[in-house]
Amino acid sequence: MNPTSFLQPTPRRRFVRNLRIAAVLGLAAAVVSAAAQTPAAPAASQPAASQGAVAPAKLLRPEVANAVNAAQDAARAGQKDAAEAKLREAATVPNLSMYEQAVIERGRAGVSLSTQDWPQAMRSLEVVVGSRQFDGAEQLQMIELLAKISYQQKDYLRAVSWLRRYAHDGGTDPALRGLLPQALYLANEFKPAADELEQRVAADEAAHQPTPEITLRLLISCYQQLKDDAGYQRTLERLALVAPKPEYWADLLARVTKQPGFSDRLWLDVFRLRLAAGLMNSAEEFVEMAQLALQGGYPAEALRVVDRGLALSLLGNGQDAAAHTALRERASAAAEKDSADLGRAEASARKAREGDALVNVGLAYASAGHGAKGLALMEQGVAKGNLRRADEARLHLGQALWRAGRRDEAAQVLAEVKGGDGSAALARVWSVFARSPAGKV
Repeated sequence: MNPTSFLQPTPRRRFVRNLRIAAVLGLAAAVVSAAAQTPAAPAASQPAASQGAVAPAKLLRPEVANAVNAAQDAARAGQKDAAEAKLREAATVPNLSMYEQAVIERGRAGVSLSTQDWPQAMRSLEVVVGSRQFDGAEQLQMIELLAKISYQQKDYLRAVSWLRRYAHDGGTDPALRGLLPQALYLANEFKPAADELEQRVAADEAAHQPTPEITLRLLISCYQQLKDDAGYQRTLERLALVAPKPEYWADLLARVTKQPGFSDRLWLDVFRLRLAAGLMNSAEEFVEMAQLALQGGYPAEALRVVDRGLALSLLGNGQDAAAHTALRERASAAAEKDSADLGRAEASARKAREGDALVNVGLAYASAGHGAKGLALMEQGVAKGNLRRADEARLHLGQALWRAGRRDEAAQVLAEVKGGDGSAALARVWSVFARSPAGKV
């Protein structure tokens, strides 16, 4: 499987659910209703239109209001031609004020919305918003509608403009504000989309709350499009922390093992994490891990791995069943002998100048099921110093601390691994795993 294929977003299918036609029409009904209910000026306060008088600002003369109301009624009845005729009638009233012109245009927007004439609806709403004849909630409602229709019609750059205007003017609907990075992404504006998403991630981190997985998936796709490897890696780690799915761990580990200069000595530690994260799903993987454990001097671990493969019915079947049985017998015999020799190995390790021997013996004890003793020896070995393989020792100590449930300490020790042979990168993935919900022991 392409390790990044699962990260491809489906923005139209996933995000357009908030922009169903019914929802747009629901807001349109509010616009229509507002136009129909705009109060007319008291008759006594308005000179007759036939005398050429200009309507007072922010007041609607009856002849305009009645025509606009009739247009709305006709539109609701599905009589588009009649509705448009009434709007033309309203537009012929002499000396229209800017406010009356805006009300007529908003009525035209309402008719267009009722008939799903989206281009005309957007043109009319833009005229009305630009007239600045409406304030507060009414103005914001029309801006919201413009943002939604633009997105619905796949005019993403236009949607970006109105979504930014919506936020600037005080819009608070989180679903609508959440459309901005999606619109930017769909407009192929990947860098601005990533910047917008990073701000949201930073806000979540400052508030000590997890960022939704869907947000991080969109962000990682932005970095993929931008070929920004550092951003991709950083976001993949965030994904693994908030939504520890097997595919995220698989991608993280694949990136580690493909690094130039990755040491073969680290493959057993890779398999250890694969086993812990639930990624082992083939007989070949269990056999290879068991063989590496035997070669590394950890037969008890090899035996445990084989038994796990047998319990999952991945081993002990088919044409290789006899080979699996032989591998188990070899691991069992080696584990029995190793158990008898551990005491002598421990005594020798305590006398050694370097701490590596204590770390290795401690890991052997831990692998044989003596976790507390093994961890204590490993800590003593690292504390002794003079480590020939300091990064490897800390990598193994971090794993042992994680198994003991000391997750924060494990992360601290793993952060000290600096090796350029792939150990630092692997330790970082181990650290993410130890801190994630999947890493709870």
